[in-house]
Amino acid sequence: MFDSFDLKLLNALQEDSDRTAEELAEIIALSSSAIARRIRRLKESGAIARTIALLSAEIVDHRLRAIVRLQLHEHEKAGDFTDFRNRLEARDEVQLCLEVSGSDDVMLLVACRDMAEFNDFADSELAASPIVRRYETSFVKKEIKNRPMVRLDERDA
Repeated sequence: MFDSFDLKLLNALQEDSDRTAEELAEIIALSSSAIARRIRRLKESGAIARTIALLSAEIVDHRLRAIVRLQLHEHEKAGDFTDFRNRLEARDEVQLCLEVSGSDDVMLLVACRDMAEFNDFADSELAASPIVRRYETSFVKKEIKNRPMVRLDERDA
């Protein structure tokens, strides 16, 4: 699926997608036009889903962030879970939503302006939902690492 140049390019773009084709060519040992063609192909194929800007800690640290662990009722209809999941996906406060194994069923990373906004979110989406059996919240005190990167190597080729 990917050759070694694609893997190097994907890793370099995950580190800094603002690099120009010329800058990437210095790292990957391809011409800048070959780099541009590969990037276009990787985007068209869906290998690069989207390019985003990560905000600095100075901006993000002013938000109240919470990790919320949810336990759902065991016998909910699939459609109810799909509706619930769609509501969570639509909420700007929800930065990450994971279906997980273990004692919890879903984990959320939620970012709100303050406790009042978090309480509004929790009351309207979690406490009011008939499929949520219980939820537990841990508030983020300090971000130590935030690097949404998946390092690729030859095993991913």
